[in-house]
Amino acid sequence: MSNLSNVSIDHSERVDYFRKFDYLLLSAVLAVTAVGLVYLSSAQYDKYLDHGQRQMVVQIIGLTIGIALCILFTFFDYRTFKKVYIPFYWANIALMLAVFLPGIGIDSGGSRSWLNLGITTYQPSELMKLAMVIYIAVYLEKVKREGMTVKYGLNILLGFLLPLALVFLQKDLGMAVTYIITFMVVIFVGEIKLRYLFGALGMGILGIPFIWKFYMNGTRRTRLLGFLDPDNELYFDYTLQLRRSLTAIGNGGVYGQGLGEGTMNRSNKILVKLTDMIYSVVCEEGGFIVAVAVIVLFTVILLRMISVSMRSQDYFGRCVAAGIFASFFVVIVQNIAMNLGLLPITGLALPFMSQGGSAMLANYISVGMVMSISMRREKGFFSG
Repeated sequence: MSNLSNVSIDHSERVDYFRKFDYLLLSAVLAVTAVGLVYLSSAQYDKYLDHGQRQMVVQIIGLTIGIALCILFTFFDYRTFKKVYIPFYWANIALMLAVFLPGIGIDSGGSRSWLNLGITTYQPSELMKLAMVIYIAVYLEKVKREGMTVKYGLNILLGFLLPLALVFLQKDLGMAVTYIITFMVVIFVGEIKLRYLFGALGMGILGIPFIWKFYMNGTRRTRLLGFLDPDNELYFDYTLQLRRSLTAIGNGGVYGQGLGEGTMNRSNKILVKLTDMIYSVVCEEGGFIVAVAVIVLFTVILLRMISVSMRSQDYFGRCVAAGIFASFFVVIVQNIAMNLGLLPITGLALPFMSQGGSAMLANYISVGMVMSISMRREKGFFSG
């Protein structure tokens, strides 16, 4: 692991694009996206007067642009981001701040996380995850090369705490959890000394009472208590979303009720079924077989990202790939687990499957970054 710091990187190197293109990662992403489009179309059919045609057009436009940017980022040398990481980071911070402007920011589901773009909306916190990872990775590489300094330490903390604070102000708890775990994974992979790692953990633990007192109030606290005690009648109104999700999943059985034939889906009884609960629609109409197939595809994607991180030719690439893996892992696990009643509902959409053009764009850009790192892997680590 330590020999990576001695790797000499030639930015003018010629890359065999076709031989080193990550076909496995892109194929798995496209496959899970295709499954998502099929069941999202079914979920939209009885939700809108036009049977979701307008929303599907927006989704496909977002997907098309996302795939194009993914390919572009794949052939774009990821190390160039070390020259533009500051403006990239602060541009995303500016967009995060813009959601608080009257007439521009949008409240949805208790969170103010969206920008009104007229024909569609945009969630800045999605791409902010990538900007945060890149910013921190730059300084982790400097720490590896030159040692920890006050300047580097403060920049690492700034890169994490500022977007985290904005996400908390937006009242998006699920995204806040994603940021925290992503940060912990990145600094661990970046081989930060244990005392710094435990220090970060300690800060997080000390913040729990503050979060419970001032942030986890009202509906958020009641939802959590309802998850912990679902049979308590006091929380029935707050566990309705979960109970209907579990009913839909149970309806699916092994083979599912058939595309467009889901009882709960067609009657619009699955709450937030286009985003948070799209996996319930998949389970009801596709059954256990399709539900497991989706998990297998996500597993392939995540394992491939781990492989790319481990075989990166530099610490910057290793940390970026690890951060992107972590951001996907947390969201995927949280979403599927909350559909199954294994975790509290936090309002996170399922990557590549839920409705949302901005999330689709951000997700494909992140995949393109991982594919760029994969394409420029250290010789000898992969076959070919």
